[in-house]
Amino acid sequence: MRRTMRQQRQSLSPQHLQQAALALSRQILQLSHYKKARRIALYWPMQGEINPLPLMYHRLSRHKRFYLPVLSGNFAQKLRFAPFHGESRMRPNGFRIPEPQVAADLLMTPQDLDLLILPLVAFDAEGYRLGMGGGFYDRSLASMSHRQHWQHPRLLGVGHAFQQLDRVPREPWDVPLSIICTDLACHRINGPFT
Repeated sequence: MRRTMRQQRQSLSPQHLQQAALALSRQILQLSHYKKARRIALYWPMQGEINPLPLMYHRLSRHKRFYLPVLSGNFAQKLRFAPFHGESRMRPNGFRIPEPQVAADLLMTPQDLDLLILPLVAFDAEGYRLGMGGGFYDRSLASMSHRQHWQHPRLLGVGHAFQQLDRVPREPWDVPLSIICTDLACHRINGPFT
């Protein structure tokens, strides 16, 4: 399932990806959680992932701070988030994904953020996502799954509309998303984290 979805995503034309990114931004900009958020984590799109970066350049994002995930150290298991802006110095991590080059004391944990926008390979209507398989987001959010009234960060999964499935495989440690947005619509998930 993961391979099929990734292949479909990678086959999208540059024009389609650009249009999808702009459509996604329009969807997200309407969300009250986005409007209220001040510290927002995005991701660097790879292999046909829908691009969230245009959000940074919208006038409604003027007073927001943006972050990208980084894998600190050679054996990092959890994500931290580095400040990111248009002039950030970047370097590739072990997966060849660009990361901001910043001092370790500037890195933030997920709990320091208001909104975490994360990529997915597939998703379902109950808010569960299938990621790339590395488990970095799952490990980074694991401690938060035990909180009953979890407020920070809100989890917003984003992808192309065709990535929705009836049901994705689940593990006990999976944390459901609060909202899922595609290039066509946003879906608030009814559950303990909404």
